[in-house]
Amino acid sequence: MSLGVAETIAQAASVEFGFLLIVSSIIALGLSWGTYLMLVRKRALQDTPTALIRSAPQGYIELRGHAEMMAGELIYAPLSLKPCIWFSYKVAKKHRNTGRNNVSSEWRTIDSGISGGLFFLVDTTGRCVVDPDGAKVTPSSNDTWYGNERTPGRITSSSNWLRCSGLAQFGMSYRYTERRIDPGVPLYALGDFTTHRGAGVEFNRGAEVRDLLLKWKENNNALLERFDADNDGEIDLQEWDATRHAAEVEVDSKHVEVAAAPRVDVLGRTKRSRNPFIIAAKTEAEMLSRFHYSGLGLGILALVTSVAGLWIILVR
Repeated sequence: MSLGVAETIAQAASVEFGFLLIVSSIIALGLSWGTYLMLVRKRALQDTPTALIRSAPQGYIELRGHAEMMAGELIYAPLSLKPCIWFSYKVAKKHRNTGRNNVSSEWRTIDSGISGGLFFLVDTTGRCVVDPDGAKVTPSSNDTWYGNERTPGRITSSSNWLRCSGLAQFGMSYRYTERRIDPGVPLYALGDFTTHRGAGVEFNRGAEVRDLLLKWKENNNALLERFDADNDGEIDLQEWDATRHAAEVEVDSKHVEVAAAPRVDVLGRTKRSRNPFIIAAKTEAEMLSRFHYSGLGLGILALVTSVAGLWIILVR
């Protein structure tokens, strides 16, 4: 059989041969890129130590805890109507293709979406707001079921058989796929950690005083009106000391108000492509295993595809 394939490739027209070579090269490159991404994510998990929210440094960190809803309006998954902290969904409709000799069908996506709502990651020392925009998410629930309505409504226990059975799609026109992170599940996250407002925020007093003085200097008339005590049209050394003191008082008073405000810690998307932003309703060990075996499988497929491409060239 391999001889027949070799003869077919050897006798193929230049256009067909070129197309086959391009396709195999694209597949090999795609698989190689997937292997690289899995290795980068695995290395990020291995090299980033776990931090506690209360003492976490600013920058790229790893957190472990559990998922918790924020106060206010609850988040509901749009298809199952189940409460959750994060969701993505997809609705596909079955399209039948009628040919001369056969009838086939395919699922075409007609609606999809992803949650952008904020939620908490809570550990033993505090809680951190998580902004999931741009994250690679591993959910705690992944449901697929079928029906004949564009909007499925709530999943009930009576629909379990149709969700799990291999015959579920028979006679059904719509397929619903929903991924969720449920409240209270264990949560693992890698991302950029920043603290906003509150006593935990450090500031450079000298730099802020300098910036404020430069801002005041931009309006020289207002500066003279406020600090030119002898009205000679200039700010002398004594008046400049008073000006600097006023700037220091204003900067200090602003930070007293900020320090009194509650501290808000936020975990969000990373600024460097080599630092992946990951949110997973899994343990670190489970994620390491997933990235390891996914990278291994993609690497083997990339090698096989590359060897096949080389074989095509040699046969030609």
